[in-house]
Amino acid sequence: MHVVYNHQCAQCQSHYIPYNSDVPCPNCGTLETERFDYIPQAAQSVRYNLERYGSYVPGAWWVGSLGDHILHILFHLFEGYRKLPEKPDFDVYAHDALERMDWESQLYMRDHVYNIALRIRELVPQEPDADYSAQK
Repeated sequence: MHVVYNHQCAQCQSHYIPYNSDVPCPNCGTLETERFDYIPQAAQSVRYNLERYGSYVPGAWWVGSLGDHILHILFHLFEGYRKLPEKPDFDVYAHDALERMDWESQLYMRDHVYNIALRIRELVPQEPDADYSAQK
């Protein structure tokens, strides 16, 4: 399930998702008025993949927007965590995994994606075989 959304900061033109009223641009700190309800939609996409494919990572994924690009990162993050035989706290795993990625000129996105991952984790069952029906 795609979450098509693109946004650039009006001040510095950096790409990010203003998913909550207290989320400033992760590059320059500007707090804009535009908001997009990304977290519940992204969590639904993450859950859907596990239900449908038995993996957080779908067999194919086309990145056509910033929302989809971040989802692609999140799919692999959640799947990597799911496959660990012994699981550290998710926040520790996510921080370390995102720290190892090459963000090139968009290093500001690392913490932004991390915060999105933590919010989505609150909406995704802790166990891979958990019942999703109560959370839909």
